[in-house]
Amino acid sequence: MEEDLRREVRYLTTRLGEVVRQQSGPGIFAAIEELRKLTKGLRHQSDPARIPGRAFEGEGANSAPAFVKRLSAAEAVPIAHAFSLFFHLVNLCEERERIRRLKAYDRQERGAPMSLRRTFHELNRRGVKRADVQRLLASMKVEPVLTAHPTEAKRRSVFNHILRIGQVLETSCAEATPALEERIDPWIEALWLTEEVRARPVTPEVEIENTLVYFERTIYNLASNFWERFRSELSQAYGPSREPLPFFRFGSWVGTDRDGNPNVTPEASLKAAAAHRQSILQYYARSCDRLLTMVSFPCRNSQAAQRMQKELRRVMQRYPETQAFRASDQPDELYRRKLRIMIWRLERTLANADGAYDSPTAFIDDARLLEEALEAHPSKRIGWLGPGRLRVAAQVFGFHGASLDFRQHAQLVRAAADELLGAANLPVKPPVERTRSVQRLLASSQLPEPVTLQCLKMIEEFRTLKEIQRRYGEAASHRFILSMSASESDIWNALLLGKMAGLVESRRGKVARDFPEEAGPNGAGGRRNKEIQTPSRWKLDFDVIPLFETYGDLLASPAILDRLLSDPLYRQLLRSRGDFQEVMLGYSDSVKDSGYLAANWALYRAQEGLEAAARRHAVRLSLFHGKGGTIDRGGGMSYRSVQALPHAAPGGRLRITEQGEVISLKYSNLDIARRNMEELVSSVLEARLIHHHAIPAERLETWRTFAHELAEGSRAYYRALVYETPDFPLYFSQATPIDLIDRLRLGSRPSRRFGSSDLENLRAIPWVFAWTQSRHFLPSWYGVGHACEEFIRSHPEHGVRALQEMYRDWPFFSVLIDNAEISIAKTDLYIARCYAALVRPESLRERIFHQIEEEYHRTVRSILTIREGERLLDRQPVLAESIKLRNPYVDPLNFLQLRFLERWRRHPRAASPELLHLLQITVGGIAFGMKSTG
Repeated sequence: MEEDLRREVRYLTTRLGEVVRQQSGPGIFAAIEELRKLTKGLRHQSDPARIPGRAFEGEGANSAPAFVKRLSAAEAVPIAHAFSLFFHLVNLCEERERIRRLKAYDRQERGAPMSLRRTFHELNRRGVKRADVQRLLASMKVEPVLTAHPTEAKRRSVFNHILRIGQVLETSCAEATPALEERIDPWIEALWLTEEVRARPVTPEVEIENTLVYFERTIYNLASNFWERFRSELSQAYGPSREPLPFFRFGSWVGTDRDGNPNVTPEASLKAAAAHRQSILQYYARSCDRLLTMVSFPCRNSQAAQRMQKELRRVMQRYPETQAFRASDQPDELYRRKLRIMIWRLERTLANADGAYDSPTAFIDDARLLEEALEAHPSKRIGWLGPGRLRVAAQVFGFHGASLDFRQHAQLVRAAADELLGAANLPVKPPVERTRSVQRLLASSQLPEPVTLQCLKMIEEFRTLKEIQRRYGEAASHRFILSMSASESDIWNALLLGKMAGLVESRRGKVARDFPEEAGPNGAGGRRNKEIQTPSRWKLDFDVIPLFETYGDLLASPAILDRLLSDPLYRQLLRSRGDFQEVMLGYSDSVKDSGYLAANWALYRAQEGLEAAARRHAVRLSLFHGKGGTIDRGGGMSYRSVQALPHAAPGGRLRITEQGEVISLKYSNLDIARRNMEELVSSVLEARLIHHHAIPAERLETWRTFAHELAEGSRAYYRALVYETPDFPLYFSQATPIDLIDRLRLGSRPSRRFGSSDLENLRAIPWVFAWTQSRHFLPSWYGVGHACEEFIRSHPEHGVRALQEMYRDWPFFSVLIDNAEISIAKTDLYIARCYAALVRPESLRERIFHQIEEEYHRTVRSILTIREGERLLDRQPVLAESIKLRNPYVDPLNFLQLRFLERWRRHPRAASPELLHLLQITVGGIAFGMKSTG
């Protein structure tokens, strides 16, 4: 640990201890210290995972579990609260240390690894031409998408207190003086007195407000901050050239993600769109207002002054109210007059009144006019600092702020389409006939009337998307994502509902169409020609995006896309969208469905196949990666992930979800947010312009065969435990706090789809969250060890050597193994065994935990063999040290959770609010300690 980091952690935790002593008394403070010493003593054992004992049975009288067993719930609450706040403060200190490192890298000539400076230096060194870079930038599109998934356990009030503590440290001289204590102790005391646990359920409206905090605090400023860095590094590497258009945008699911969330209504979606628009327009107005104080000088350049005066006369003639601004400033202060008019027009835009900007383009033109005038003054610094940054922000955010994605489960869309087709007396089976039925309705002006409330609600979702476009423009919302897509019919279903909402328009005319005949008994099929009423011209106002999530659907996705793109009518529809197709890939549910190794292989193959299909049909493809924060939900380093998946960003186009606690980690601080964007953009530049590992085709094909073999073996072993062991759901329900997580108020969305209690309909987030809390981390490694050992056994002569070569020379396999190593290193068998002790009957506990334990050791052996290491994380000493230092402070929270979870489960309905409150604190504390929820 760096000395500055160590000093800050020591200082803040000492101040926290003093506040605890003052607020809760010396007895509670002494109990916290005693529990900390006991858990540290436990961790000094050579291997805690081999310590005998079952949770609170058979432990010594002076052990940490025994100490916890003597606590009442009233005593346990402040103790849990203290350990939870410890991690809040430690995480703050680590964030500050990361910022210090980034600033140190900035002073180096080559910059930080994975930075723009390092990337452009490498492009130059390898002889990548400016034209190649410009060609990629012209097609590039990078878009982080913030989601409202219920994985952010931190309340906004707690978040704000942490920010203020960081601000006090930032403005101090790093000296632990009485003056610093006077400034920082009130905020630590406020943090201590603030409830960590939400007393009320989170609504979509609250989620919208929370998301806007990150936009207003960081993301709006990030656009120009990052772009300034990008164009500077590009110019340094390739010399001055015409500035490219900003290629990045931001999206959001907050208030529009309906999949399994009945709380997201049309009203919530309209509120989300209105809130984003209001927020970004107010940001522009505030920016212009601040700029007024800077441009306090007259316009001296005669040519610029003439152009400015001409523009001012034009606007004042069109909007006479603005002539009052002539008296506001000195006669020659034309910049200020222009800014006042811009502010006035922004206010009119907010109010939808006369004088409003008719489009973001008009506002961008105004900002550019100011920028160019100031550059000619000459005032290049002010030109960029003020209107230049404003222009870039407007190019990125428009007047909508973030593009809102609608999402719904394909099954519900299918049911609504079934009703419409039935009302029109059109067949819904088999698939070819169903597609033909939908196409007839798309071409028809006579549409069926929906009957059921469910169908009406589904159509209303599409009408809401249309209404957002009407109010704020198509950029505000134009995507409809279909969860659990399984066939091309799912896309046709959405197009039909889009037609009902006015999102698909057509002109009719008679044309001849070829339809494929049904396959005969021998599998052969033919084609027949039929004249039908069909539109000769189509206009599609939204994008239907299939989301492939299960192992089977991922593998089938290239064929599904190929069939879609082979359909003449679909191609006509797609042509109205610029021959652009987006496909989303689900990382979370694929891992839950088939295990870590198999899911990653399916994702690799899907991306490769989808890009090939799009290339065959001359369609521009964009892939949307549905990642979570944890490795078992696709998390990990974005830079290495894109390098490992060469087809992840076709044409440089990439969208990626930012979920839950990841949003807080990446977008609470502007320096870290810029670093995150640099890594993402650098990964795309390098993946598309540099071939780091040119693997011979024959060798790669052999490795692909091996990877498939490993994936199939891993998947079979994972599913044998999770889905084919009858009593496994009982083990999961008792050996993890999933029942407690179901009760938490982390988000507006239920943890299960369709209210079902089976594992298939449990969402991936609570699935991962539960295993993280109990320190099993099972989804992110289970099946890896078995697959590797079986592979070695079936290839006795070269199995080990083949896996080692794949690890050394194939980035995909290297990242796969490295991420599994991180997860297995975080796994704690001792704590996991304590949770397993809650399982009844004992025979079930012993049987399943023994299987998990055996696979854990197999996986550790396999990883160390493959990468030729001696111990876990010996190549990542910083991470290894972090886990080692955190464990003794997470353990008390686990012990408290175990102790009182058992009591709560005996009488959950009669349990006191205090008991549930205590357990909720432990859930949040463990999440902060592990830096992971779902």
